[in-house]
Amino acid sequence: MDTAATMPHILVVDDEESIRKVIVAVFAGRNYRISSVANGFAAIKIIESEKVDLVILDLKMPGMDGMELLGRIKDFSSEILVVVITGFADVDNTAKALKAGASDFLPKPFGAQDIFHSVSRLLELQQSRVENQRVLPYFDFSMKAAIPSKSENINGVIHYITEHLKDIGLCAPAQLGNVNIALYEALVNAMLHGNGKDESKKVWLTVDISYNEARFKIRDEGSGFVPDETGGPSDTKNLYKASGRGIYLMRHFMDSVSYNEIGNEVTMVKKRTPAAGDAPA
Repeated sequence: MDTAATMPHILVVDDEESIRKVIVAVFAGRNYRISSVANGFAAIKIIESEKVDLVILDLKMPGMDGMELLGRIKDFSSEILVVVITGFADVDNTAKALKAGASDFLPKPFGAQDIFHSVSRLLELQQSRVENQRVLPYFDFSMKAAIPSKSENINGVIHYITEHLKDIGLCAPAQLGNVNIALYEALVNAMLHGNGKDESKKVWLTVDISYNEARFKIRDEGSGFVPDETGGPSDTKNLYKASGRGIYLMRHFMDSVSYNEIGNEVTMVKKRTPAAGDAPA
């Protein structure tokens, strides 16, 4: 196997030749492959034709500036890491770059150790994520929680759950948002209707995550209800009704939704989508 092909590929984009030479020298002789170009157009050509793991780019460049290049990089692949070089006075553009997907920034002037630490740390984290993705299919996760019926708890619970779904790549980002909505509706139903906003009562949550599916079981301490008496939980008209909206969304976004006999426990299942990746061998 070609050793160079397995090395992380770093691309330096800066119109100043002296800066490019300094950065290339920092990584020369180490376990990295490094390329450099003087402008964004040349950078795009390399990114589209070769595997690039991390781009170091100057925000201030003639022609295609760093912000435009950053946007085009992220449009091409969200997996490519970007470190921006910025002046101390350019606070606004630095903030915009971070919001647009840059992983770190280096204020001018920067030292060799500064740039090496930033880049090596980011690439190590990226490699850890790749290694995690490789072995995650062989693990099952189970989580249990007893949550007081306080609405301020809901977002934190959902974020914690969906981070695990994101790690295992169960579904595409858009569908992950749909799962978020379904969980929100189920938890609101349990706290608001099941437990009647009684903060002394709890919602019992069980989550089982495997490579192929996630199963969510949510039970409240209420007396239950008959789901079909909400006016047909699969009827699109219920999208605009307070009593049927939540169940409609849950059934629309999840692959299956079922209730226990008395109706105080719902089980929702989300299966792996083909777009999220192939099953392990």
